[in-house]
Amino acid sequence: MPFVLPEPKIEKWDRATTEPLADYGVFKVVRYGMRDPAGAPRRPVHCFECPDWCNVIARTPSGEIVMIWQYRFGTDSMTLEVPGGVIDPAEEPIAAARRELREESGYEADRFELLSVVEPNPALQGNRCYTFLAHGARLAGETAFDDLEECETVLVPERALGEVIDSGRITHALVVSALETYARRALR
Repeated sequence: MPFVLPEPKIEKWDRATTEPLADYGVFKVVRYGMRDPAGAPRRPVHCFECPDWCNVIARTPSGEIVMIWQYRFGTDSMTLEVPGGVIDPAEEPIAAARRELREESGYEADRFELLSVVEPNPALQGNRCYTFLAHGARLAGETAFDDLEECETVLVPERALGEVIDSGRITHALVVSALETYARRALR
């Protein structure tokens, strides 16, 4: 018999007011005036408004996963990730996944399937990260980096993913989540 998750007994709070505070391009800061389910005002909260993001787990016909090394400003370090990025306004997540794969790695694939959708940090952000599995990835041309981006493509054998994750070489939480989901679903 499958597990049935009980619905919550507590209720959603209401955003009584919304006050934009700052726009930094890649995210905005807003202050929400909150009311609890009984209607009582609570202290304001500050959140980030971010666009949705995508990740691409691109698998070559020979069973390798297309990954990239990329410098990250927040941690001031090189990180091993899957290609991905911001979904542009009015862009479909799958179109963004195709675009990001090509821009960051030079790879393309004919078939993409949605693997997962997660909320990166629901305590502070309302965006989602869509992870796609790209089947039959193949090198198709040059990369096309954004002005604050530089990537180096590396192919990781699918059988080595667990070892690479467990070694701590992949530290980006959204990438670990995506690869763990891939390993659980696709590598059974």
